[in-house]
Amino acid sequence: MLLKKIFFICCLFFSVSVSAVNMKHIKRISVCGVKHVSRDNILKTLQLNSFNDNTCINVSKIIALLLRTNYFMKIHTSRLNDTLILSVQEFPIITDISILGVNNKKLKYFNKLLNRFKVKKNKSFNIFNFNNFFLYLKKAYQLQGYFSIHCALKIVRYPDNTVQLKIIFKEEPISLISKIFIYGNKNFYKKKVLQDLNQHDNNLLWNFFDFNRCDYTTFKKSLRALYNFYIRHGYLDIKINIAKQHYSRDDKCIDLKININEGSRYYIKKIFIDEHKGLCSNKFVHDIQKYVLNAPYCESTISQLKKDFKNIFLKMGLLNTRILLHSELNKKNHTICLYILLDLKKQYFVNKINFSGNSFIDQKFLNIFIYNHKNDLFNINLIKKSCHDLFKTSLFNNIKVCVKKHLYSNDKVDIYYYFKKCDNTRNVSVSTSYENGRGVLLKFLLLEKNFLNAGNELCITVLKNIYDTNLKIHLLKPLRLLKNFFLKSNAFVNVMKERYIFPNTSTNKLFGFDTSCYTPKIKNKKFSVTCGYEKTKILLTSPHIVLLKYLSSFSKKFFLNSKIDNLIVNDFFVKYMFDFNNIKEKNFFKMGTHIKFLGKLTLPFSDNFYHKIFFSINQYVPLEKIYDITIHNFLEFGSGLTLGHHIFPFYENYKFYHKNTKSGFKDNSVGPIAIYYKNSNDHSANSKQNIVSHFYPSTDFIGGNMMVHANVELSSPKITILKKIFQIFQAGVFLDAINIWDTNWKNTISLYSIKESLTIGQPNYTYLSAGTFIRWYSIFGPITFTFAFPLHPHNISNYFLNRFSVNFL
Repeated sequence: MLLKKIFFICCLFFSVSVSAVNMKHIKRISVCGVKHVSRDNILKTLQLNSFNDNTCINVSKIIALLLRTNYFMKIHTSRLNDTLILSVQEFPIITDISILGVNNKKLKYFNKLLNRFKVKKNKSFNIFNFNNFFLYLKKAYQLQGYFSIHCALKIVRYPDNTVQLKIIFKEEPISLISKIFIYGNKNFYKKKVLQDLNQHDNNLLWNFFDFNRCDYTTFKKSLRALYNFYIRHGYLDIKINIAKQHYSRDDKCIDLKININEGSRYYIKKIFIDEHKGLCSNKFVHDIQKYVLNAPYCESTISQLKKDFKNIFLKMGLLNTRILLHSELNKKNHTICLYILLDLKKQYFVNKINFSGNSFIDQKFLNIFIYNHKNDLFNINLIKKSCHDLFKTSLFNNIKVCVKKHLYSNDKVDIYYYFKKCDNTRNVSVSTSYENGRGVLLKFLLLEKNFLNAGNELCITVLKNIYDTNLKIHLLKPLRLLKNFFLKSNAFVNVMKERYIFPNTSTNKLFGFDTSCYTPKIKNKKFSVTCGYEKTKILLTSPHIVLLKYLSSFSKKFFLNSKIDNLIVNDFFVKYMFDFNNIKEKNFFKMGTHIKFLGKLTLPFSDNFYHKIFFSINQYVPLEKIYDITIHNFLEFGSGLTLGHHIFPFYENYKFYHKNTKSGFKDNSVGPIAIYYKNSNDHSANSKQNIVSHFYPSTDFIGGNMMVHANVELSSPKITILKKIFQIFQAGVFLDAINIWDTNWKNTISLYSIKESLTIGQPNYTYLSAGTFIRWYSIFGPITFTFAFPLHPHNISNYFLNRFSVNFL
């Protein structure tokens, strides 16, 4: 009996329901379960089909049309005679949307985004649309570095098939990159490879102070820059794979792993050059092939190749030469055949050069810096060089150059220079300064950069106090016969009251002048030669042993021509200087070498005869393997040589000053000291008067004719923290060694006024010190704190130590 009932129900069900297939003889369609959707909208949707006795209705198409309206969640179909019955279940209608956990600015953005994904008030609610909205939003957050965003959706349902939505956002702090691991970089250091990645910081203390945000939009651009870096260096088969690894549960810290497959480097094996009617000489082609063949196919090689070609054609007056390169790759041998095609333009000559706005300066001065001349081949590089050299004179605020074709000649051009004068060519100032040994000085400065409207630089400096007057004048003049050569003349007059002269100095340079010729700076090198004269007064107010020994080297004729209290030494000399400097500096980071060689030779008709040589090297070497740690090596050597009976003048001695280095000793606190000599009358019992010689050691350092100074600094990389107070912070350690001695010093002294010899030892020590320093760029400028301690010798007075110092350098 039970089986019969089940069979009857199944038959009844199949008689009233239909499947989504084609159906015939349907005259009416009935829709049940509609509450919020207008029936007119449903009819408009169904009007696509027409119904009559002969019409075959596609039920699947009707269901698809209704579902496409996004009004219905489910649709069931059934048939009763000639009527198709559609039972629908509507999506609930959104009555209200509230967003919690975001500010007003983001609230507007979220509302626009919800409308974009059709989640609107008084519209149907489809959970599928909301999931798409959240996936898009999550991806947008991740692109900005937020990997731990949380979103909760609360749905409040009502009996009338309406809902109220509450969207709750929880934004965690931005995710940070903790470490970047790189694998496969066989030919470049990690620092070199990652220098184009904005997320990477080269600070040694990175991960302790400042974590970098994980911005994947920028990171993808950085990876593209990393890819281009390898392409520029000739690795054309480079492949980069990146994988991220979360090691924290809250996704706040992320490890990045970059796998690099560098591949092989490509080299230029053959080169074919279009000589273009013989304009390229055989020597030029040979020189090009010499450095291009077997060179890596990289950006530097290609750019240098194009530059050489353009320069050679610019010298021929050919402007806008196009260098077309075509490369053929051989992936088996990793070689490249390079084809160079030349597209040459017309050749031009200089017809006339005109100046405008140069009333404030002599045209002869301008001609010194103009390297294009009439009927010469037009070379735009020479115009650039002229403007560059003219700007270096600091006389021009703006220089405009216009090149026009000549009206009556197709192959000639006229060059027009338009000058605008710089307003601050003259400077007058009055200030005060303090110098050790001279006290407070009133300083007057007059600087005229365009003296007599000839481009000459005149500088007058006057230093004055109650017992000292010093006048210095220098004139800098460009030479017209030699391009970029300068002639510099100096003169000084010094007036000092003898009672104010320090005992260990015992000299006063009264007058002097010199003239120097400076070569232009070529490839970071320059050279100068100086000829001059100095007049020096020797004072015997407080004689010391070195002074008396120096005077003993003069002949009796010298003392006959001079007063005993006014000994004058006249010296004519020649100086020479070589300077090489390729140091590049940015903030605290320096790289390069500075070598300086100085010499001073007195001429035979001078009262002295000596040769003074000074050599210094300043080198900054960054250690690429250890982040940005830099080693600063400093070495200076000085010697004073004499011949025959002459003795090196004590006032030309080398003394210790550490302007460019750090040390644990104060300035002028190293080397031989002054031992003063004094006679006194001794009245004995037999009424005979005897002269007794006394020697008084002092703490006055007078230097020596030999000096060796070495200094090594190890500087940590720059650290950018607390930008409002410390823009750039750096620390380091140093080791300093200095030795100054006098080769003229002997262990016995025999002078005219001393009948007996006296044994005096020479202090020949190597002064060692070590310490640490910190410095930063603050809102007040660069500040350096140094803490040092002496290592040798141990018996030095604290007065000569420099344990703690502050410099605004």
